[in-house]
Amino acid sequence: MELGIKNRTALVCAASSGIGRAIARSLANEGVRVAICSRNDKNLKTTQEALQAESDSEVVSVVADLSLKSDIDRLLETVQTQLGSIDILINNVGGPAPGGLMELSEEQWNEGLQLSLMSVVRLTKAVLPKMKERQWGRIVAIASSTAKEPREELLLSSTIRAGIAAFNKAIAAKLVPHNILVHTVSPGPIGTERVLRLTKELAANKNITFEEAQQHLVNELPMGRMGKPEEVASLVTYLVSQQSSFMTGNFIAIDGGQLKTW
Repeated sequence: MELGIKNRTALVCAASSGIGRAIARSLANEGVRVAICSRNDKNLKTTQEALQAESDSEVVSVVADLSLKSDIDRLLETVQTQLGSIDILINNVGGPAPGGLMELSEEQWNEGLQLSLMSVVRLTKAVLPKMKERQWGRIVAIASSTAKEPREELLLSSTIRAGIAAFNKAIAAKLVPHNILVHTVSPGPIGTERVLRLTKELAANKNITFEEAQQHLVNELPMGRMGKPEEVASLVTYLVSQQSSFMTGNFIAIDGGQLKTW
């Protein structure tokens, strides 16, 4: 299938590992010029080298803390200089601190909002002028199934992910005349380092083994297994392609059937 995105330029955030890395790889394999960013310098460089070895696409890496506006400004300037204007924006960050209302501090709330929500607002606002000039753009935010079915033990993540979904839905219709399409992709449990870390915390909190905690998560999924980062990446790659040109403003769960709501 011809996706029609060869030689486009994409910025994939939090791409040193997990879902972000899988998305960057998928886009690079489709001939997209890819900029990746992360706070983890070592993993980011390793990912850049791997993507360049696997594809013919140009790959640029930038160390950036997306909770800082100054880092976002520097990131965007670097991408513009090295690859040109951004056609495809993948808003993605690592999840905020787990915990319920009484466990989360005000500092954790502020940090989570700056990193996970305000980065989406700032990056989206920054790329829109050039997308409008070219009359083409794709914006996808990676959220979570907790945006639709919140979990008290993941209260901060649930709150922020719902905000991201609402933000994307609110701006999507107004961007259609400029051929800019916007989506929110919401994974359920995916086999990433973060999910493994949360599983260990669940095991400790419930005083059960890691294997029992992992089975507890899988039991919530009708498909009986965790998802793979590559499965999320395939969906995102389709959404930013020409093949999905009659879609915008969608909240799309990729969660093994976990969500009970429509």
